[in-house]
Amino acid sequence: MDKRDTALLKLVTSEAGFYGDYQIKYYDKTKDDGTIIGNIKGDTLLGKFSYLSRGNVKSIAPIAFLKTSGKLKLGAGTAGTYMGFHVYLGESLSFNDSLFQFHPIEFEELISLKNSAK
Repeated sequence: MDKRDTALLKLVTSEAGFYGDYQIKYYDKTKDDGTIIGNIKGDTLLGKFSYLSRGNVKSIAPIAFLKTSGKLKLGAGTAGTYMGFHVYLGESLSFNDSLFQFHPIEFEELISLKNSAK
């Protein structure tokens, strides 16, 4: 959670990559809802987030997570495209002021979170 916003992440990983579902529920009852897919390099997951935005517009954005202490920290940076790929430009990717940090939860806790965010 970040202030009044909640993010839910369902993630499947292998040695080289990941995929899953990602949703941000905003306090004003809107949401960004979609899928993520990408590659794993060391302790960093880099990929793309394909989603329907708050205004119900189809969007694609880069997404990054850093594995640290059993959690995933969401990265932030200046988004752009390079040769048709959605990336963070230059050295802008940072995990210092992460909006969301994810930790594993049990299925029952997930259901409770989804119900409370409705």
